Formats: sequence, C-alpha cells, structure tokens
Amino acid sequence: MKKRILALFFLGLGNLYAQTQPAKPPTPFAVSTHPFTFGGRQMIVGQAIGGLEKEYRLLDDGGIFRRMNTSKEFEALGQQNPKNIEIAFKSLQDVKFDTMNFQHPGRTSYFIIYKKGKKEHKVVWGDSKYPAPQGALRVYKAFMGMIPKEMQL
Repeated sequence: MKKRILALFFLGLGNLYAQTQPAKPPTPFAVSTHPFTFGGRQMIVGQAIGGLEKEYRLLDDGGIFRRMNTSKEFEALGQQNPKNIEIAFKSLQDVKFDTMNFQHPGRTSYFIIYKKGKKEHKVVWGDSKYPAPQGALRVYKAFMGMIPKEMQL
C-alpha cells in the first residue's frame, strides 16, 4: 500500500513538473542567431504589413534563413550552391544601391537590403505614388522564386 501511494505521489509530482515547464513550439527547421553576427555579404528580402515583417536572408556562405521581426531567432531553410550564390549577389547590381536612395514604404511594403559587415543599403517600396524600381522588382521576384511556397511565411 505504501509503495502504491509513493508511486502515485511521484507520478503526480512528475506531472506537475511537466506542466510548469514552458513548452517551446516545435519547428520543422533548425533555429539560429548566426545571421545576426555574420560578417560576410547578406542579401535580405522581405515584406512588411503594418508593424509585422517577414524576411528571408541569403548569406554568402550559402545559408538561407527566414524569420518574422517578432522572433529573436532565424529558421534555417537550407543551403545554396556557390553558383546560385554568385548569381544572386550579382543580381543586386540591377538595384543600383550605390546611386539609388529609394525609401517609399506603403501599408504593404517590400524591401531589399544588401548588407556587408555593419554597412547596409536598403530599397523600400509600396507607396503607389512612387512605382517600384524595375531592377528591385526583378531581384525580389527572383529571390522569392528561390524559396519554395511551403517554406514561405
């Protein structure tokens, strides 16, 4: 009888412990903070609706990540091969970051950021009064075409 009561006590204690542990939502992707500290080139493409931003990052080491601006971590989506990495970064020449300062967000905005170390260049569009630069649209569509639909936020 004492053994049964003791077993029930430990079982109840185990249940109580399990209920008090914060459950982290499962994710099918590995999480990382690596893009925050990465010093190489990064290509960041995303969309903002109100205060919510969805972003995707391609690092020049091939890593592809995604996150919502409400998250402190990135989800790793996979790896790109060196040829595709170079094509993606060369496509940024279409955006002409060196000569363009295009910052025209709207209720729904889109953006492309080229980042290397602490230096970054950003193009934002969405305001219907200011049509998006064609180079930025091409780069955005090509980049998003690289992310499978089921992996998009």
